[in-house]
Amino acid sequence: MDIGLVGSGGREHAIAEALTKCPERDRLFVYGSSINIGIEQISQSYRVGLLSEIEPIVSFFQEKSVDYIVVGPELPLIHGVADALRAVNIPVVGPNQDQARLEGNKAFMRDLMEEYIGQGNPRWCVVKDIKEAQNFINEVGQAVIKPTGLTGGKGVQVMGVHLQSLEETIDIVGQLIQENGSVLLEERLVGEEFSRMAFISDGVIVPIPVAQDFKYAFEGDRGGMTGGMGSYTMADGSMPFLNNTDIEQADRQMAKVIAALESVTGVPYRGFLYGQFMATHQGVSLIEFNVRLGDPEAINEMALLKCDAVEVFRQIANGNLKPETVIFANQSSLCKYLVPAGYPDEIQSDLLFSLDENRFEQAGFSVRYASVVKDNSHWKTLGSRTLAIVGLGESPGILSEKLESLLVDIEPHVLRHRKDIGSNETLQQKVDHMLMLRAESYHG
Repeated sequence: MDIGLVGSGGREHAIAEALTKCPERDRLFVYGSSINIGIEQISQSYRVGLLSEIEPIVSFFQEKSVDYIVVGPELPLIHGVADALRAVNIPVVGPNQDQARLEGNKAFMRDLMEEYIGQGNPRWCVVKDIKEAQNFINEVGQAVIKPTGLTGGKGVQVMGVHLQSLEETIDIVGQLIQENGSVLLEERLVGEEFSRMAFISDGVIVPIPVAQDFKYAFEGDRGGMTGGMGSYTMADGSMPFLNNTDIEQADRQMAKVIAALESVTGVPYRGFLYGQFMATHQGVSLIEFNVRLGDPEAINEMALLKCDAVEVFRQIANGNLKPETVIFANQSSLCKYLVPAGYPDEIQSDLLFSLDENRFEQAGFSVRYASVVKDNSHWKTLGSRTLAIVGLGESPGILSEKLESLLVDIEPHVLRHRKDIGSNETLQQKVDHMLMLRAESYHG
């Protein structure tokens, strides 16, 4: 089968690896914003262009006569790539432009949740002037500040974490209002975040094992927001700090938002849905929905996918997804990104380093390339997350210990990573945190 793939990041490399397990049967054709050497090595043809310009993407895949296309990142979906491809009779894994507003317009997402679901929203407000902002913050105590459009996971600022005073917060809000005309303010939630993703096609929803992503740049959730420094999953598909009710609430919100989207847009949803949730003492609240797989979480999930990804994605694109064809390994997974030392505050796009990738493979891990190119015998960073290391095993803690002992020897000095992702200590802290919150709610 000839399959198209849009995108060139670590997430897309993970998807590409899943789609090319039978190279004698399947061929991959890629349109990305840059060359990903990992994807290029396993693709039949690779073209580079702007993912916001839809016509060249459509022309490329028409020329290659692909059977269907998987869209990785959100940008082309928000610009209508799925609509344009379906208009020329190419099936697509990815929602249409109207449905992609769920990620592209955060106010639309909150309105949809409020009107059709009636639960899961924190208190929120779209403000257009400083007075409105001050009133809302006085009401909720601490707020999360979000530009209403795309931020790539990096535009969010949290009072008490990034912003230490009301004056500092109001300054940031004022800047965003001046730039965009409005800004989304949300009540700051206290709890533990988790990611629930799903394959969706014409009303059929197949949940993917729960993951936990680590957005902050440094150990202990310090520093600025990033695209995600790494993630882990558990062998039972849940999280040690969640109960069955938490997952049921998240899944119910996902099902309801898909039904609402299909009702509002009048067309079936075919693609991925990525819900970021917060388990709190009052239940599960929605942080945001995204209309694609998460990055890094997709790197974990594609490594866990033990069925024929080509067939599963074909079913999604054609509207006949069969849940029994989707099989995930009963193992834990761990993914850690190696990033330039100054990331995310400093763009270091020319750091050269050497890396013995075979050492990872020999230890049972795999490399997924992202913002990096090969420069003769050296690798060169392009500024963002450089590459990810992913592995499967008995538990995240065991995987983390194994990977850390390996990285001590071979991690390039110009790169760094978060050592605490998936560690036993981190997992226990999260369990203790939720136990404390639930106990306070019970006694309070």
